[in-house]
Amino acid sequence: MQHSVKNKRITYSLRYLLETLTSEGEISAAQAEVIMEHARKNNIEPDCGEGIDSLIRFNIRKAPKEPGGPEMRITEDVILKAVARREGLEFRRVDPFDLDLEVTTKTISESFARMNTLVPIMIRDGELELAVFNPFRPELWHDMERVSDLPYKVFLSTRQDINRLIDDYYQFRTAIQAAEIEFMSSNEIGNLEARVKVSDKSDPDSQRHIIKAVDYLLRSALRERASDIHVEPKRDHALVRFRIDGILHDLHRLPMTVHLAMINRLKGMSRLDISEKRRPQDGRVQLVLAGVPTDVRVSTVPVAFGEKMVLRLLSSDSTLKNLQELGMLPEQFETFSRFLRHTYGLILVTGPTGSGKSTTLYSTLKVLANPQVNVVTLEDPIEMVVDDFNQIGIQSRIGVTFGQMLRHILRQDPDIVMIGEMRDLETAEQAVQAALTGHIVFSTLHTNDASSALTRLLDLGLDAYLINAAVIGCMAQRLVRNICQNCKAQYKPDYDEITALGLAGYIAKDQMLWKGRGCDHCRQTGYYGRTGIFEILPYDTEVKEAIRRNVDLADLRSLVRGKGVRSLMDDGMERVIRGVTTYEEVLRVAGGSID
Repeated sequence: MQHSVKNKRITYSLRYLLETLTSEGEISAAQAEVIMEHARKNNIEPDCGEGIDSLIRFNIRKAPKEPGGPEMRITEDVILKAVARREGLEFRRVDPFDLDLEVTTKTISESFARMNTLVPIMIRDGELELAVFNPFRPELWHDMERVSDLPYKVFLSTRQDINRLIDDYYQFRTAIQAAEIEFMSSNEIGNLEARVKVSDKSDPDSQRHIIKAVDYLLRSALRERASDIHVEPKRDHALVRFRIDGILHDLHRLPMTVHLAMINRLKGMSRLDISEKRRPQDGRVQLVLAGVPTDVRVSTVPVAFGEKMVLRLLSSDSTLKNLQELGMLPEQFETFSRFLRHTYGLILVTGPTGSGKSTTLYSTLKVLANPQVNVVTLEDPIEMVVDDFNQIGIQSRIGVTFGQMLRHILRQDPDIVMIGEMRDLETAEQAVQAALTGHIVFSTLHTNDASSALTRLLDLGLDAYLINAAVIGCMAQRLVRNICQNCKAQYKPDYDEITALGLAGYIAKDQMLWKGRGCDHCRQTGYYGRTGIFEILPYDTEVKEAIRRNVDLADLRSLVRGKGVRSLMDDGMERVIRGVTTYEEVLRVAGGSID
């Protein structure tokens, strides 16, 4: 470990911290003097060890880095980053995905971690990486020599981050170990709930170990902005993964006995059949964390080593947006808005699973819903309950199908109908009939682009004249990750690589692009959040004529491109030029859309 840390004693006093912030350029000398004078008047001891709390209470603001930029408050992050620079250490916001559960909970006891406000992160190259609030205490390292014989690498981190990780990881490990013993011989859990309040913090007095473990996973997923949780059985263990901004991250390995108990707990919460392990099941549950509800769609399938479960998290913040927030360019937004001004017809949204179709449809329906209209949705299953809609869940096991239910809801006086997916001719015919009899109908198809949606309708068996009479337009979409605004920087790409990737038609030779350098805010990925890229195809006379003549897909695409409709690849590369995302990200999600 760093000897300068081991042998140095520093108290985070007000005097020391003001000297540090001044020397590191975070505040001016005049500000420091004003704060010291204020401390003297309020009998605050400048050399006591509570300087961070005193500074935060003073609510100091530092000057903006750029003219016209926002003022920034002096927070614990800012203070410790300045200390780290002064003392030659590295400040680190500890990402839960960086922690190794075995290392964290087995290397150092929970009591020792809490007493010294530190948490082990991982063992890398034979060194134990530690996040510590105040490492400048020689007695800490004397104690560490008795706890572990590994060499250390020390990072500064905030009390909030360290304490949250101690709460989550040590309590989770305790719950997993207890649950493994508890469910070694039995894995039956009979708790059935439709609405579950996820505790804000672990309850050390609770003996319901599997409930605590499940609560931890759900709480972590909500905090980390995960869109999906995967619980996957392997040969000797189970793997828990979170999908964040479209990318899966491994989080935990669990004993198989705990996996079985966890699956049963989640099944019970979502009202699935706990005893049925051979057939796929779908359900839903609503989680409440800190008073904020999040709808969760639950799906199970049998795989080689047991049951795999995927939970899709749908919060109102991520699923109900203003249409302007979906990411359409102004001309695309105008085209889509024209679709919505029709009084009847069929609007199709296409794309694979996870491409944002549900967000687009829910957000569109939310805009159109008002007390004067009746909005009815058919979903399999209902993804998110919205009070403004009348939502119907499809139950194919008992014969309640899209096509059958669509016939019934047309007798329910709907104005706007949303069909979760058109999978067969019966559903497509009913949707077209609804669109031709005075209703606006929205639906989805799993196709690669907007042109393919029209040929898919022909493949389902719909007559061309019905398609031409009903369809208003089609929209294909994907989600790309946004460049992190916190670490965004310009660079000049390697043009040989650009040419080899077939992107020379989009990027000029001396074109400057943007990328994220990686920071704590984006977990060193360079990306934060996602936005849509779109291909929006109005259904005009030329397209109708092509469908009537049953032209092949390649000719239809050529016609559409000739009309100036951007492909997904074109639209994605436009976002690259504008500095929204990177060409690597566009190729990842739309690389097959070059035509």
